Amino acid sequence: MTQQIQPTPPPGPQHAPPPQYGLPAYGPPPGGYAPPPAPRKRRTGLVVAAVVGGVVLLGGLVVGALLLFGSRTLDSADVERQISRVTADQTGVAPTDVSCPGDVAVESGAAFGCTASLEGQPISFTVTQTDDDGGVEIASDDDFVDVAVVEAALDQQLGELTGVVVISTCDTGGRSVLVDAVGTPIPCFVDNAADATDTIRVDAFVDEAGAVSYEVR
Repeated sequence: MTQQIQPTPPPGPQHAPPPQYGLPAYGPPPGGYAPPPAPRKRRTGLVVAAVVGGVVLLGGLVVGALLLFGSRTLDSADVERQISRVTADQTGVAPTDVSCPGDVAVESGAAFGCTASLEGQPISFTVTQTDDDGGVEIASDDDFVDVAVVEAALDQQLGELTGVVVISTCDTGGRSVLVDAVGTPIPCFVDNAADATDTIRVDAFVDEAGAVSYEVR
C-alpha cells in the first residue's frame, strides 16, 4: 500500500498577541525588595559616667577654741594640727609643711591664710575666726581628685563598653590625690585584664560634680 504524504504548507507570518491595556500590576519585583541600608553608627569618643565622689572639698570645718594659753592670740601650731588632721581624714594623705602665721590676734570675723603641701603639690587654706573666743572655721582653697576613684570609673565605663574586664592606671607621677585637677586631662592607660598587650590610652576628666569622663587619645 502506498502512503501519500501531504505537503506541509509554508509557515506564514507570525503575529504578536495584541497589546493588553489597563493598570500595570503592583507588587514586589522578582526576588523581593532589598532591605534598606542600616544607619551608620556615630562614635562620639566620649562616655560620661555617673560616678560621683572623685572631688573632695574641705570647707566649713568649725574648730573649737584655739587660743594660745594665757593670751588673746590664736595658737597657730594648733591650727596647723587641725589642718593636717582634716586633710588626712578627707583625702587619705597627710599634708606636709603646714604653715600658719603666728601672733594672730583674736577677732571675730577676721581671716588669714595657711599653706601646706600634698604629695609635692602646693595647697592653701582660709581660716576664719567665728567668735572672740578662739573658734575658727577652716576651708580649703583647692579641690582634690582621688585618683583611685578615676581609675575605678574608667574600669566600669570601658568594661561595659567593650564587654571585657579592664584595668586602668593613670599616670599621675605616683600621686594618689591630685590638687586642682578638675577639668584638666589626666593621662591614663586602660589594659585588657586577659591580655596586657591589648591597651589604649585615654585622657580622663573630672567635672565639678565629681563625674568622670574620658576621651580616647
